[in-house]
Amino acid sequence: MTPTKAVQEVDIIDVIRSVGKKSKKHQAKVLQEAERHIQKGSAEFEEFRKFFLDEQNNFTRSVMRDIFGDIEFMIKG
Repeated sequence: MTPTKAVQEVDIIDVIRSVGKKSKKHQAKVLQEAERHIQKGSAEFEEFRKFFLDEQNNFTRSVMRDIFGDIEFMIKG
C-alpha cells in the first residue's frame, strides 16, 4: 500500500484536543444511556463504566497513534 500524501497542514495538538472533546461527549452519551438500563452506582454499572471508559480511551489512543505516531509525550503536562 502506497502512503497517502497529506494535502492540508493540520495542527496536531488542535486535532488531539478536538478528538478528546468529541470522545468525552460520546462517553457521556453512552453512559447516560447505560444509566437507563443499569442502576447508577450499582456494582454492575461501575464495572460496565470502568470497562467502557478503559476500552474507549484505548481505542482513541490507538487511532491517534496510527495517524500521528507516538505523541503521548506531546499531550502530557
